[in-house]
Amino acid sequence: MNNTFNLIRFLRLFKKQTAEQYKTYLMSVGVLIGILALLLGFISYSNGGNIGPTAQGAVFFNLMLFSGTIFTSLIFSDLGNSKMSIPILTLPSSHLEKYLVAWLYSFVIFQVLYIACFYAIDYAVIAVGNMDQTHKSEVVNVFSMNFKIWIAFPMFAVLHSICFIGSIFFEKLHFIKTAFTFFIFLIFLCLINAIMLGAIFPAKVLKGVPFNSVALEINEKFCFIRPTNTSDVILLVMAGLLTLVLWASTYFRLKEKQV
Repeated sequence: MNNTFNLIRFLRLFKKQTAEQYKTYLMSVGVLIGILALLLGFISYSNGGNIGPTAQGAVFFNLMLFSGTIFTSLIFSDLGNSKMSIPILTLPSSHLEKYLVAWLYSFVIFQVLYIACFYAIDYAVIAVGNMDQTHKSEVVNVFSMNFKIWIAFPMFAVLHSICFIGSIFFEKLHFIKTAFTFFIFLIFLCLINAIMLGAIFPAKVLKGVPFNSVALEINEKFCFIRPTNTSDVILLVMAGLLTLVLWASTYFRLKEKQV
């Protein structure tokens, strides 16, 4: 039998995880549905039954990133407890199989359930709001390239990889410590970016967002530089590589865990 990955053993581990945690997962889905109903319902009520694609997209985008990072940060929380980590680490399954189960639940299954819950609540709220409306609201397509909502998916992948490694790197307060480390890194990145822009451009830098636009003042004239489509593609590729590196780092960190 393959000691690295065995499909039957993996499916049994997945079934075991589901049987032990399904009540917690169902409660989490219930809370998610309640928050979605509250936010979308409040927006629709405040606008007389209308809810535009921008408002729908904002709810989808922000709640997905916020709830997803919290859920991911807790996926390896039991390994921070010495008593609870013993049965997990001594379970007759490989580290890769344990890793894949956690990755599937926190990344793939979470997104599938989140999208399903969002569309179910969004459709219900819009259906109720359109009963007495002349101009009917439409359910937003989060995958459409006409809206920038699709950016939530690559952003979620990056944030998931950060919280994924944070969940196994820190033993307690996983989300808080991961978020604190992430924001410290962002502050450092912004400081380095300001220094580099000042060294590159022989002009006064008014605004410089890392990997984004730059605003300059040259001879009392303002110049605004935006990234090209090629720059956006390069940024997405860099984000994808960073995600893969962090996912791989999480796996090797899990292999280092001992009873």
